[in-house]
Amino acid sequence: MRQVFTILLVEDKPEAMKSQIEEIEEYLQDKDFKPDIIIDKTGAKTRETLVNNNVDIVVTDKNIVEETEGVEIKSGMDVINLIKDIEKWTDVLFYSARGFDKNKVLGEMGNYGFVEIIEGKEIVDDLKKLIDKNLNRCQDIVYLRGMLLSKIIDLEQEVNDLFVKYFNISDKKEEHFHNLVLENRFSLEAKKTALSKIIKEDAEIKSEFKKLLDNLDDIAKQRNLLAHCKVHPEMKNTLISIGSEKEFDKERINEIIEKIKSVSEDLDKLSEKLS
Repeated sequence: MRQVFTILLVEDKPEAMKSQIEEIEEYLQDKDFKPDIIIDKTGAKTRETLVNNNVDIVVTDKNIVEETEGVEIKSGMDVINLIKDIEKWTDVLFYSARGFDKNKVLGEMGNYGFVEIIEGKEIVDDLKKLIDKNLNRCQDIVYLRGMLLSKIIDLEQEVNDLFVKYFNISDKKEEHFHNLVLENRFSLEAKKTALSKIIKEDAEIKSEFKKLLDNLDDIAKQRNLLAHCKVHPEMKNTLISIGSEKEFDKERINEIIEKIKSVSEDLDKLSEKLS
C-alpha cells in the first residue's frame, strides 16, 4: 500500500486552481505516494483537519474570507498562528494574488521556520519544490530523531518548571535549583517517580493524571532507546535500537510526538491543580 501524502489547501476559490491541484496529485503519484488533498474554502475546518490528520503541507492564501465575525480563520496568517498554537509539525506554502510585504509577513511568523512565501496563484512549481524538501527532510530518520530528542528536552523543562512552582522556589534560588538539583541529580525517570509521589498525595487528582504518568514513563523509555540507535542496515529510513529489536520509523516518531503534546497539556492542567 502506498503511503499517503496529505496537503491541506485553504483557498476560497479552489475551482480556479483545479488544473494545478490535478498536476500536484500526478506529481505525488509519480513519487509513489497516494495524494490526499483536503480543501477548506472558508477556514472553518482547518483546526479540525490539522488536529485529526497527519498533514504534510498546508497551502494557504493570504486572504481567505471577507466575513470576519465569529470566524477563527480569516487569513493565511491565522492559519500559520493556528499551526504554531497547536504545535503541528507541518510545512506551509503561503501565497497571495495581491502584493504584500514579505518581510512584514516573515516578522509576524516569528520563529516558525518551514514557510515558503510566493506572490501570485501559480503555486505548482513552488509546491513541488516544497514537497521535495519535505520528503527529503522527513524521510531523513536521523533528522527526525534529533527533532524528537529536542522535543523531549523541552518537555523535561516543563516538568522542571512544575517542580519549581510546586516547591515554591524563589526567583533568587530558581537557577540554583535547576542546576544543582533538577539537572544533575534527577533523570527524567526519577522526575517521573517524584511527580508520581506528588500526585498520589492528593486523592482527588490521583486517577485524573494516571495517563500523564504512564505517558511520561513511556517517553523516558523511548528516549533511552533513541539515545542508542543506529540506522537500520537494510532500511535507511528506519532506526534500530542497539541491543534490541525496537525500530523507529516516521510513523512511530510521530506517535511519540503526539504523546509529548498530550503530556505537555496535562502538565499545564496539573500545575493549575497544584497551585
